[in-house]
Amino acid sequence: MVAFGACAPQQIFVEAFAEFDVQVSIDEARGPMGMGKWDHIRTLCNQPEVAERYRTVFGRTPTDDDVTAIYERFMPLQIEKIAEHSALIPGALDTIAHLRQQGIKIGSCSGYPKQVMDKVVELAATNGYL
Repeated sequence: MVAFGACAPQQIFVEAFAEFDVQVSIDEARGPMGMGKWDHIRTLCNQPEVAERYRTVFGRTPTDDDVTAIYERFMPLQIEKIAEHSALIPGALDTIAHLRQQGIKIGSCSGYPKQVMDKVVELAATNGYL
């Protein structure tokens, strides 16, 4: 319904790493999509190119504590910036209305953690989707 193309998390991974002076491209950030966020960051840190960029900045490859530090920055960034990527997919409201008129029950799921999903639900409601 929203955030199609996983744009929000991709960009926020890039921004979270940038706060540690480590560059990660959108393509690199996109690679592990679908994983839990901590595991996603660990996977990015395990990529030789990203690990080398991290080593250039910190003099060592990232540890699990470093992954946790990036994750702890990622989560508030995601909540803060989710509004920039929460527009409804074009045609979604019409499709939902049509399905509801036919009595079709609708379920949904998300890869977002609850604290992010709470914000997404709030934003979707302001756009007419409940």
